[in-house]
Amino acid sequence: MTASSQVYEGNVPTPSAPHKRGCLFTALRLLKWSAIVLVALIVLGVIYQMLASELDKRGYAPRGQLYTVNGHQMHMICMGEGSPTVVLEGGYYASALWWLRVQDQLAPHTQVCAYDRAGQGWSEPAPGMGDPEQIVTELHALLQEADISAPVVLAGHSAGGVYIRIYAAHYPDEVAGLVLVDTALLIPKHFTVEEWESWKADNDLTQGLLLASTRLGLMRLLMPGAFSSWGYPPDTSDELAALRTTMQTFDTDYAERYAYRIELNEDSAAAEDLGAIPLIALWATDGLTLSEADRALLPALHAEVASYSRNGVSRDVVGADHGSILGNEVYAQQVTDSILEVIAAAETGQSLSQ
Repeated sequence: MTASSQVYEGNVPTPSAPHKRGCLFTALRLLKWSAIVLVALIVLGVIYQMLASELDKRGYAPRGQLYTVNGHQMHMICMGEGSPTVVLEGGYYASALWWLRVQDQLAPHTQVCAYDRAGQGWSEPAPGMGDPEQIVTELHALLQEADISAPVVLAGHSAGGVYIRIYAAHYPDEVAGLVLVDTALLIPKHFTVEEWESWKADNDLTQGLLLASTRLGLMRLLMPGAFSSWGYPPDTSDELAALRTTMQTFDTDYAERYAYRIELNEDSAAAEDLGAIPLIALWATDGLTLSEADRALLPALHAEVASYSRNGVSRDVVGADHGSILGNEVYAQQVTDSILEVIAAAETGQSLSQ
């Protein structure tokens, strides 16, 4: 064998070598391009969210009036005439527009006003937003600024039902009646610091996913369908989704749901003796993601909420879920009828019937 042939033969690769280098190269290339595509999608999502939010600000002007309260603008929509005025309080991440159906139904009977808490809907964010004490004092100041005379009837949906109980406990002579619409059940009423940290840690992943889906514009794509399924008109569903999916709304929701959760539980526990004020608690029967054991506890919990007043009753809105109880015209009418019933009981002094 010649030397040249030995050199040639020594440089012939084994059959498996090209295959090994090819697999590694392909994997690294795929990983690189996957990362590039992922970063590009994230950037596009953030840009989409920012542009869409800016367009929404221009396309959806405040439906009501803006008032200056504690140095920031608060938004309230008032319809109808007469007294007592009905004031509507939304739940977490809910704008005043959630009450569209109820306002339309109540307006022929009396004045009805739905408002946005600081950082919600068209109201500006403010330092301390989410603090339940600040929420009720700012609502009180807003009603004074808008020249709305007491006493008022308050209706609150979800967490809004907790806020209006706290308001009634703070200003008992200025509230004629309450309607709690599928209100939040804050159980346990008192967290220790350790229990709170444990609960928060268990929910941090969910909040992270909500943050990411909001900042990337995914919530903006999903929410119109949710509002439509609850019974809101298509145009209103788009507007509700636009208000629901801003970063401002996310920040406000986090402040209300997490930053001041212990204070909210404690203030709620202090607002469980409301005298003999007319109170109706309405409950959605559908869409409950509960275990059988937890579902069995609901009747007692619902009765407990009604017992916060000596003139309180608890009723089911059969077929409604947490969103459709306001969005569906038929279910909303039951909310409206309950508000009118509370007004009548406040005016006549008669007891509510179960």
